[in-house]
Amino acid sequence: MMEITSFSLSEVNYEKIKYVVMIAEYKEKLVIIKNKNKVLWELPGGKREVGEQLLKAASRELYEETGAVSFELIPYGIYLMNGSYGMNFYVNIKEIGPLPDYEIEEIRFCDKLPNQLGYGEIYYKMYDEWNEIKDKRKLKKYKIKYSDSSTYEF
Repeated sequence: MMEITSFSLSEVNYEKIKYVVMIAEYKEKLVIIKNKNKVLWELPGGKREVGEQLLKAASRELYEETGAVSFELIPYGIYLMNGSYGMNFYVNIKEIGPLPDYEIEEIRFCDKLPNQLGYGEIYYKMYDEWNEIKDKRKLKKYKIKYSDSSTYEF
């Protein structure tokens, strides 16, 4: 079993963060994705490019994997898994365009997270943490209209 440690947004230097992962909803349905090269379904997310701002990385990955072009991003936590840090986001997608021709084969909209998602328990832990804090903490919301040239900062 993978060991997963959770941190608040203020506990880890953002330079150490290599991944972004999102609990994404569209019209009150959870969004899951199927990568062409993988067996299991996943949540949107991926690797941060060198020097890339975290909001830009999350926006880029969300667009590439779902076609989302208008959305609200809410960073809400950081995790450490297998020696790498990632930032967790909640995303409320307002508008989805055509799915870009990258690595995603299909997207689905679900009422709840299905069993057997990729990467073991981390997605379920992220989802539980989001549901625990979403109504209890004041979290900063970033409204994004995606374009490749945009820059976003905390």
